[in-house]
Amino acid sequence: MKKIAVILSALSLGACGILSSMPFMGGSDKPEETYVDLRPQPPLQVPEDMRAIDLEHVVPDLDTSNLQNASFYPERPPLPDALYSADNRDEVRMQRLGERNWLVIPEPPTTAWPKMKQFFADNGVILVDDRPGIGRLNTAWLETSDRPARDVVRTLLNTAREEAGLSTGKDRFLIRVEQGLQPASTEVHLRHDNDTLGNDLSADLVRVQEASSDLLAAEKALLQQIGAFVAARVSESTVSKVALQIGSQPKTELLRNDNGIPELSFYLDKARAVASVTQSLNNAGILIDDQDSDAGRFDITVPREVLTGGKGGILCRITFSCGSRSEREYTLLMSEPVATDKGQAIKVYVLQNGQLLADPDRAQELLVVIREFAT
Repeated sequence: MKKIAVILSALSLGACGILSSMPFMGGSDKPEETYVDLRPQPPLQVPEDMRAIDLEHVVPDLDTSNLQNASFYPERPPLPDALYSADNRDEVRMQRLGERNWLVIPEPPTTAWPKMKQFFADNGVILVDDRPGIGRLNTAWLETSDRPARDVVRTLLNTAREEAGLSTGKDRFLIRVEQGLQPASTEVHLRHDNDTLGNDLSADLVRVQEASSDLLAAEKALLQQIGAFVAARVSESTVSKVALQIGSQPKTELLRNDNGIPELSFYLDKARAVASVTQSLNNAGILIDDQDSDAGRFDITVPREVLTGGKGGILCRITFSCGSRSEREYTLLMSEPVATDKGQAIKVYVLQNGQLLADPDRAQELLVVIREFAT
């Protein structure tokens, strides 16, 4: 701990001259005083009536000469990943991709799940399928001819039916609550089903976003109503323990593979993954010079301030040589779906001049930005 503290102090002094005159930063001629008492302590004494436990453990030597991830080891410990956030991270948002619509709630599934159920209860809608382990809800088949007062579900459903000229059949909604792209976020997907139209949706369907709504207007209107309901109660924090498993299924993951190459995994279909990367780059202020969505390729220019957090500041000066970095050009390449133990994944890699980026730490920094700004 003493050695690390001295190293950090030296870095701070070299980067920011304004601290050099402060005595506690080493500006005094007095010997440095440490806050850690490093004197050896007497051996642990075990009472006679208790059994002694062997506490001697040998730490094996670590040969880092052939390690691909050598920068993760004591020769140069890595800095923690920076945290970034979009300005609208705390807002309930409607997202759209083609004809797909979903709701993003800025709270974990454990608190979003009970609010979803409360919304339908307040509107007199019975839920006949309640599977919190996979985040699935189905409403009962709804009769719209005789709706209770203040029932927004049947009201919006009647409006959508009238606009579409639909006068027959009963209706229901299939809902899926999922972990969002960010750790403390939830996605709500739902589909409208009419029993006289062509689409025959199975009640056991898990990924309802893979189906199409019979009335898209009803789907969008209900998502908007749920979003307004949740936004009005965003400060409420009732936690559902039965919904804990929903949040255990991540949609993004940043790891280094066996060769030490950083790779960002999206557990999404290809179209959604491409859209998420595109939106993330725009949110982060990274310039897209050229894009081939079918091939999953993005040629990008990264301004200096994206990774340094601006031109000034103590943190910037400690972590990076801010004055020597300018805009850099990279290529992001997305893989085809790959089977993993967590499901199908789309993996993103960082290239430069047609080759994997030689600096894995720099590649990881860029992938962290993409992950944090993805929505």
